[in-house]
Amino acid sequence: MSFQWIIDNAENISIVKRPVISQTVSRNQRIRTVSRGGNVWKFAVKMPDIMTWNGNSRGYLESIDVNAQLVSQSINLSKTTYDWMTKYRGDAASTATMTFKYNAAQAASNTFKFELGAPGAVGSSLFKAGDLIQPTGSKYVYSTVSAVVKGSATTQLVEVHRGILDTPSDTAVTIKVGPQVIWTVICTRIPTWTFVGKELIQFNGDFEFQEVL
Repeated sequence: MSFQWIIDNAENISIVKRPVISQTVSRNQRIRTVSRGGNVWKFAVKMPDIMTWNGNSRGYLESIDVNAQLVSQSINLSKTTYDWMTKYRGDAASTATMTFKYNAAQAASNTFKFELGAPGAVGSSLFKAGDLIQPTGSKYVYSTVSAVVKGSATTQLVEVHRGILDTPSDTAVTIKVGPQVIWTVICTRIPTWTFVGKELIQFNGDFEFQEVL
């Protein structure tokens, strides 16, 4: 799991999941915009300025050199010191019984919404904007775009940041939330490194990862 080693030892992590936007300006200076979709998760990771060579670094970097741009791996942000990035912000005592359902009727109506089976008290906050959700058994991670408050119905529609990529099904599945989610990524950029002293190395740039759809 060499990719996870990079994530866990990062000094800085930049995350981008915006859609591809096309903008044109007409002769009378009117701007027209259209979303081309995409919304692929991308991670840029800066490692510490100096790292030791003969600790774990040497073995992990050998694996990265051989496989990083050929083989996808799973990464997560579940490290204890990353809790503030991904923690669940709703009021539910547990999300373990919440379910995700996205069937053909929903796909025909709005591809950005799924049906949440959401037990809990009416008026409670189930999710806040930016919470992370992943259907169990899926490799796709979604973020909520607005607060979700429990209504009187037994289910609730939840809007996410991109069109749902999972295959429509009438079967409801449980969900992973917050630090439980896992991304499947491939490395698109590998920096070189330089020996800067005895058993010390310095990376010449950032690692970049992109979600595999």
